[in-house]
Amino acid sequence: MKHLVACLGCVLLWPAVGSSQPPNINGHWSGYWVSDFNGHRGPLRASVRPQDDATYRVTFSGRFAKIIPFRYNATMQVVGWGDDVVILATERRLGWRGTFRSTAVVSPTHFQATFTSPRDYGRFVLTRR
Repeated sequence: MKHLVACLGCVLLWPAVGSSQPPNINGHWSGYWVSDFNGHRGPLRASVRPQDDATYRVTFSGRFAKIIPFRYNATMQVVGWGDDVVILATERRLGWRGTFRSTAVVSPTHFQATFTSPRDYGRFVLTRR
């Protein structure tokens, strides 16, 4: 069986290997975010909770410019899994400002994502707390 996966700006077929279920990624994560557009970076935390077999609710919170807090909720769809990772994707219209998109490759210990928006692009790098 193959699963369609969108990852890091590409689309490929990901073979499901071993388990018929994605790994457990629920819980609390911490790390950092970085803008590859302008070099800004800051601390980042995430809480990952399943909504159903194909959807996770992820709450990101962090800081911009060392003092400005932010919080962002995302509903992320499972778009593939295999080799002890799950691939998640989300897209959200920001009204007249455009669209935010993110794709994450998550193992039981690492959460690595890319993001794009009309005025920025970069990465989230997290480990399980």
